[in-house]
Amino acid sequence: MNAFSSRDFQCAFVAVSYLAGRRDLDLLAPLLAPVPEARALQAGLAHPERQRRAETLARELARVAGALEARSIK
Repeated sequence: MNAFSSRDFQCAFVAVSYLAGRRDLDLLAPLLAPVPEARALQAGLAHPERQRRAETLARELARVAGALEARSIK
């Protein structure tokens, strides 16, 4: 498994791409073989309720921030 196929990388990529303005399936388009967790994150970020999208994004960004703080993104 390379770094681009890891769950941590793919979910971080999807979350940051969402912040950058990508939406819907465009979030997964650059990933050759999205892991189930990245697909679930994309689905959560496409939820019709803004509050649910915000909660999904906040949860993933907290993971990204924690990994950056620990310098452990692989």
